[in-house]
Amino acid sequence: TEFLEAQAKLRGKVIAAFIYPIIMTVLGSAIVIFLMTFVVPTVTQLYEQQDKALPFITEVLIAMSGVFTSWWGWVFIILPLFGAVGAFFVWKRTKNGKPIWDRFVLKLPIFGGLVRMIAISRFAKTLSTLLASGVPLLTAMNIVKDILGNQTLIDVVETARVNIREGESIAGPLKRSGHFPPIVTHMIAVGEKAGQLEEMLDNVAVSYEQQIDLRVQSMTALMEPVLIVAMGGAVAFIVFAIMLPILNLNEGIV
Repeated sequence: TEFLEAQAKLRGKVIAAFIYPIIMTVLGSAIVIFLMTFVVPTVTQLYEQQDKALPFITEVLIAMSGVFTSWWGWVFIILPLFGAVGAFFVWKRTKNGKPIWDRFVLKLPIFGGLVRMIAISRFAKTLSTLLASGVPLLTAMNIVKDILGNQTLIDVVETARVNIREGESIAGPLKRSGHFPPIVTHMIAVGEKAGQLEEMLDNVAVSYEQQIDLRVQSMTALMEPVLIVAMGGAVAFIVFAIMLPILNLNEGIV
């Protein structure tokens, strides 16, 4: 029960941290779609009736608005988008696609480190719980690999299990893989030599849970201003494109 509660708490922290950016993205997209569908056509229709040359940025805005206000535009946008997303998810679950995608995820600049930290925290907490409950090491390693969620790390743990069965330590294969940080493999090695592997793994899990909290908070703090700037830029583009012909008209009158 304690193990499941810890995993649910960790999952809840990660999900809760990304709720606000997701809501901001959805609301920002809804506002832009509303402006492009209802507001921009009404205003730009007045410019088209004047039969005068419009600034390039206004022409772009009118063209974009035309895509949003016509059914073929939505078909042109939505069908390829849903088709691409569906094909991606199908490919990601295939035998050949999943390893490629999981390797790519671990190499991502920001999210890759977070995915690795969550997997290592799960690995350490699960293995510590199983060993403390009397489960044999090889059986525990076989169970642990199935909860990591990343095929690259699953292969690392499976290779380590094979090497352990042949007489090696736990830390050696994990260190050679390059996917486990040196501090983690060092603590595991110390725990093996001192006969306190369960305690050391639990310490690793606690440490990584704290690092995950800090990483998620940092990512959330970074994403908020980026989303605000992106939304402000989109709205500013629309307003500037609408106001520019009026400014040019006033200059011509003067």
